[in-house]
Amino acid sequence: MRLDPTPVLPLAVVHQEGLVGLVAVLGLAFRPGGPLPALSSTRPAVVWLGLGIGSGLALAGGLWLLRRLPALERLEQWQRELVGGWSGPEAMVVAVLSGLAEEALVRALLQPVAGLWLAAGVFALLHLVPDRRLWFWPVMAFALGLGLGLVFVHAGYPACALSHGTVNLVGLLRLRIAREGSGSRA
Repeated sequence: MRLDPTPVLPLAVVHQEGLVGLVAVLGLAFRPGGPLPALSSTRPAVVWLGLGIGSGLALAGGLWLLRRLPALERLEQWQRELVGGWSGPEAMVVAVLSGLAEEALVRALLQPVAGLWLAAGVFALLHLVPDRRLWFWPVMAFALGLGLGLVFVHAGYPACALSHGTVNLVGLLRLRIAREGSGSRA
């Protein structure tokens, strides 16, 4: 059973995440004080930087430990075909922007109103794909959403955005390396 997705251009993802970020900032603009309080941290920079990078690496490490699960192998094969041809700088831009935009929407805007579990559920829904063979992506996103939500509770938006960006960067770079190693680089 081979999955053959059409490769996605990084610019398309940048546009998508830009729209997600815009929706988040517009939603946060209706909060008292505007978007800035929701997107700030009360922790010193060294704390949220450490928690963001550390938790991102821990979450990425957890996924790496699960990499031999058939459902995750299938998902990674599909993702390799989707984004494996991106350059390192393209992967970095998408990883950073997706962390900033998705965490602004799900954690900064939604979680304070809806709670941790519902916000993680919405995060999982954002990762649905119309192929039942890829059921693991929203399940994985739900678990990661809980972890990112806890980072948000303890260290604020900058830390969870950095954590999310770190998870995505590690994953995207792994996909690039795996694709190059398999000799199927386009």
